[in-house]
Amino acid sequence: GLVDLVASLNNVLEDHLKTATVFKGTSKTVQNELLDCMLSVIKTHILGEVNNADYLAIQADETTDISTRCQLVLVLRYLDSQNSIQEHFLEFIPLQNATADTISTALLERLSKIIPAGKEGKLIAQAYDGAAVMRGATGGVQCKVNDVYTSAHYIHCYAHQLNLIMQQATSHIRRIRTFFSDLGGFAAFFSRSFKRTAVLDQVTSSNLSNQVELGRAVNTVYEHKDDLLRFFQMIRDSDDFDPITEREAGGFVRMLEEEDFGFLLALCHKIMPHVDMLFNQLQKRNIDSVYITGVIQSFTNSMQKI
Repeated sequence: GLVDLVASLNNVLEDHLKTATVFKGTSKTVQNELLDCMLSVIKTHILGEVNNADYLAIQADETTDISTRCQLVLVLRYLDSQNSIQEHFLEFIPLQNATADTISTALLERLSKIIPAGKEGKLIAQAYDGAAVMRGATGGVQCKVNDVYTSAHYIHCYAHQLNLIMQQATSHIRRIRTFFSDLGGFAAFFSRSFKRTAVLDQVTSSNLSNQVELGRAVNTVYEHKDDLLRFFQMIRDSDDFDPITEREAGGFVRMLEEEDFGFLLALCHKIMPHVDMLFNQLQKRNIDSVYITGVIQSFTNSMQKI
């Protein structure tokens, strides 16, 4: 694990793990306590900087963990003593449900411990996604927070806006909507069977199945189209797979050979790198409205050239 990796790079730790008889510090309980101590030190440092900062902005988003528990992610953004922008994840706040009342109550309770009474004007911005629960002008979280922190202006996350724009653009054009729906079939095909992924990686010798499943489907399918065709054709000609797998493989062969699919695949292969670049630029820490306008204009120019 991680301890063994660090030990391989640190002779003192390696010697301790090999020779210690009373305390090694490798038990789950001890390691969790050490992690809790590290978390406490980091949070104390962050909150200390926030306390000294003149202004504060928050970012929050509701999410569900692997055990389906609802929780709120809280991120703080502020200027430190060197006037450098700092953006830090602070914590997960447990939630009973994802209603506006529950989220705003939990958020306001946490903010009351971060921002001293009488300094409510210190919170100047609150950024969320565009869900009605968060952005509602009368009953949303941003409205309820603004009732207490009147200077906390609501900002719709720019990166999330980009996601919404892409979703709306693709969903309103039938051919594009169908293309991305078909493209999603590749990941689904390989996620349901270890045998399929193992054979694909054996045929292509490039761990191609992971690339399809990790959200790089456009580039992966475009760059390895011939490999995929050979793989799906091999399934159809083989007697080692069940009828369902053979039928789906035949569908992928026909899809990859379609002229429309090939055209849209090549077009999206040119577009997606620019979309990825814009998405990453909108998530940088040190950005302002001038920077955002510039990168969006640059993206628009790139699209027009395509």
